[in-house]
Amino acid sequence: MLRPTPLLILAYNRPDKMAGLIDSLRATKPQLVLVVVDGPKPGDAADAARVQAVRDAVRGIDWEAEVRTRFRPVNVGLRASVTDAVSCAVGEYGQVAVIEEDVEPGPAFLPYVEAMLERYRDDRRIAHVSGYNVVPPAQLASTTGSRLTAYPESIAWATWDRAWALYDDDLGWLQRRPAAQLRAITGRRSAAIRWLQNLRDADAGRISTWAYRWIASMWSAGALCVSPNVNLVRYVGHDEGTHTLTTASWTELPVYEGPVDALLADEPVLDRAADAWVNRVVFRGTPIGVIRGVLVTAVLALRQARRARRAVAAR
Repeated sequence: MLRPTPLLILAYNRPDKMAGLIDSLRATKPQLVLVVVDGPKPGDAADAARVQAVRDAVRGIDWEAEVRTRFRPVNVGLRASVTDAVSCAVGEYGQVAVIEEDVEPGPAFLPYVEAMLERYRDDRRIAHVSGYNVVPPAQLASTTGSRLTAYPESIAWATWDRAWALYDDDLGWLQRRPAAQLRAITGRRSAAIRWLQNLRDADAGRISTWAYRWIASMWSAGALCVSPNVNLVRYVGHDEGTHTLTTASWTELPVYEGPVDALLADEPVLDRAADAWVNRVVFRGTPIGVIRGVLVTAVLALRQARRARRAVAAR
């Protein structure tokens, strides 16, 4: 028997996206829904109104379900909000499926992650179950079933308490100078350098990201992710994501609406060609990507300095 898996919805201030997410969940009607909404930024009345509209949208969960809400009184930011919410959920339930407000899941998402949570519950090689796939069929070793990958995605996924215990918010792995390990994982020197840039930006506070910290935590333990070879959700947040600096360099794949059993039939194996595509296209682990990374770091540093000056002026 499958364990009951809570669906954790992480939201902030986009009521239209929240309404779309809830509408898309009616196909599967999850029975246990945890909703965490980050609070408004201090002194921002417009933000407070949007946050309240998101809270009001939760009433749209009109099917028979246990709905537990946590509405933060003040804004703690994406990184703290996500990590605290996931930690609380796995601490109470042992496992959790996670989805952000700017995602619309297809009918196979929840059944798929629940099945994989059960299959790999005690397999310490696997730390993460993905529901969002962007790798086109031509770049996959197989266009059916699932695969193992070094690259977890962060908008629609699932994990266990024993895996989330790996999460290191302090990025301790970065302090151990993991360049050789990064090259072994990514397969390219340029990709290793690009990931060092990403992790250093995170460590310096130039970006507030939990996702890079989770990737580093998984890589430091040699853990992998299981992913469908089709896409199970639609991402609708490219237009206004909290930390979106650039546009996506890939084309969104259609949402799979076929039988879940077809995704579970074979034993997943590591697809190195698919991982190489993700590294090259999604994370820009190329020589040009490294040059671009230098520019991105400079822009992020300027933004960080500007925020610091505003904070000092506001005192």
